[in-house]
Amino acid sequence: MTSLSRRRLLSAASLGALTGLIAACGSGTGAQKASADAASGLVIGLTYTPNIQFAPFYMALADGQYAEDVSLRHHGEQEGQFDALLAGTEHIVVGGADEAVVAASNGNALVVIGGFYQRYPGCIIVPESSDITDLAALRGRSIGTPGRTGETWYTVLVALSTAGLGQDDVSIQEIGYTQQAALASGKVDAVAGFSNNDAVQLAQNGTPVRTLAISRDVPLVGASLVTTPDVLDARRDELTAAVTASATGMTAFVEDPDAAIEAAKEYVPDLADATQAAHAREVAAATGELIRPAADTAVGSLDADRVGATISFLGDHGLLGEGTPTTDAVCDPLTAQ
Repeated sequence: MTSLSRRRLLSAASLGALTGLIAACGSGTGAQKASADAASGLVIGLTYTPNIQFAPFYMALADGQYAEDVSLRHHGEQEGQFDALLAGTEHIVVGGADEAVVAASNGNALVVIGGFYQRYPGCIIVPESSDITDLAALRGRSIGTPGRTGETWYTVLVALSTAGLGQDDVSIQEIGYTQQAALASGKVDAVAGFSNNDAVQLAQNGTPVRTLAISRDVPLVGASLVTTPDVLDARRDELTAAVTASATGMTAFVEDPDAAIEAAKEYVPDLADATQAAHAREVAAATGELIRPAADTAVGSLDADRVGATISFLGDHGLLGEGTPTTDAVCDPLTAQ
């Protein structure tokens, strides 16, 4: 596997310098301008901290799958998921299709063009010793969630719907992003989290846990590739090539987690430590199960019917804004050329 080419990152000084710029300015504005000035081609936005979960895109870049003018950019901590995309300084962002639908319902022009996670990452996590063995057993128990928005909140709602429970049947605790500490300390009986993140890290930090699937067929689409209608109209061929290249990176990630670790070291220097690398490999394996949950899964595919089901679920639960977007408006799957 070839090493990542510095000239193809967001600036000549490397992504590490861009991370420093984000921290120094305290907002996404400086980072947006830096990426816009540094890259005249297609910019793919990766949300927040560099992480092994983004290695499919690191690998696609390293292996020369993207066109020469494609670059990657991580967001600043204070930057909204779709801010840079809507500002025109990114052309694709890796973000939840469900969250894109909600944003579209509030007047933001967004369209999902490619798949990433084929299985929804949200799950309910309980201590291994808990007597909560199924979702119905959540009745009368406390569930921790960062807040009543975003994918962890959607996870709670799907779980309750599957169990035939209402919000009044459980004690919902808004605990911020402290799921791991709250569960480990016994502050709550269960938490809503992600199977490839919170569940893995809890076990790594010494708290054995079990995960409860929130549904056999979750009516939501999670991490996907999102753009805007204007960019799609103007640069469809470039976007199609980038979606295809990203899918190639996803396949390489699933098939070779060790290569994923090597690619991620350029972005996450801590992975030079053997223990950190081993932990990251566990996250990579869990993420691979989301990208390709079955041997016959079409990696990188996007199912418009599933996006339609997402719109229906979010609308039925009062999570959409004033407008309810149509599937055709927010979903345009791009296929290989």
